[in-house]
Amino acid sequence: MFLYKEARKLAKSGEKPLDIARSLGIKVLFAPFRKIKGLAMSLGNKRIIAINNGLSEAEQQFVCGHELGHFLLHPSTNFVFVLHNTFSYSKQEYQANRFSCELILGEKAEDYKCMITEMAASGKLDQLSRFVSEISSMNEEIP
Repeated sequence: MFLYKEARKLAKSGEKPLDIARSLGIKVLFAPFRKIKGLAMSLGNKRIIAINNGLSEAEQQFVCGHELGHFLLHPSTNFVFVLHNTFSYSKQEYQANRFSCELILGEKAEDYKCMITEMAASGKLDQLSRFVSEISSMNEEIP
């Protein structure tokens, strides 16, 4: 999909999703949500990403990438990223998860395409954020 390639292009800057969101003019807020991991909403011409402030830094980066994916992949809809207590996982949530993986891993994502596809479908934030973090750090250790 074209926008996954766009995620890889954005990743070339070396910036993390929170920095990319801010550079795109998106307001990023942190809030003490109980069940919500993050949300993306448009209010007029303003775009806002709100992230649960109780998440680890890796999870916050992943959620931010996920919400950026919604803005770029599904621009006409507002989203809430809940993940648990969801019986069916929508195609849009899968696409946003995959976008976040591609955004964080950049060109490395191509090497792990099958695993990314499987993990993005799982919808489990702790597993997704740990997965991309481990791949990122593993590749940096290989000479």
